[in-house]
Amino acid sequence: MVRANNGTAVPLVLDAEPIAGTGDDAAQIAARLYAQHAASLHRYLLICRCQPADADELLQEAFLRLFRALRRGERIESPKAWLVRVLQNLRTDKARKESAYGSAEEGEMQQKIPVWASHAPSPEESVIHRERFDRLEKAMQALSERQHQYLLLRAEGLTFREIAEVHGVTIQSVAETCARAIERVGKLTNE
Repeated sequence: MVRANNGTAVPLVLDAEPIAGTGDDAAQIAARLYAQHAASLHRYLLICRCQPADADELLQEAFLRLFRALRRGERIESPKAWLVRVLQNLRTDKARKESAYGSAEEGEMQQKIPVWASHAPSPEESVIHRERFDRLEKAMQALSERQHQYLLLRAEGLTFREIAEVHGVTIQSVAETCARAIERVGKLTNE
């Protein structure tokens, strides 16, 4: 149970399922959430152009913070949205440190090609896929930061409500921003 501001006991709610989040339960809850969300959150970080090792490190830190929050008895309504917000904050902090110390090498910044293929495509297929990917990447770069983030979160399965919670805006704002972003990407990729 978690103590509300008025001192009454309130159950911890994760994925609409009340769960006590204090003591030994915190480790079990964090482990269950890791099993449910780690793979998609890792993909999200890779899509956001994190290097695999950095994505692993950020993910580990986010789940460690989740575990600590649960042990403190914090109420977490939407764990995936909470984790995305933590990951965004960690990415921002990392970017600030790298820009302050200049630790990001040019080669790291240019490595944006994801590893998706499970079979070796023909040379013609490779060219076609590369051109499509380049058009999509160019279109995504033309979006505002907010549009880009909303589309990535939507692609990872977050609802408009969860995205709104992460960014502290209304659901309507998220829906409108996503609609404009999708329209813009569609226009830019079909040029």
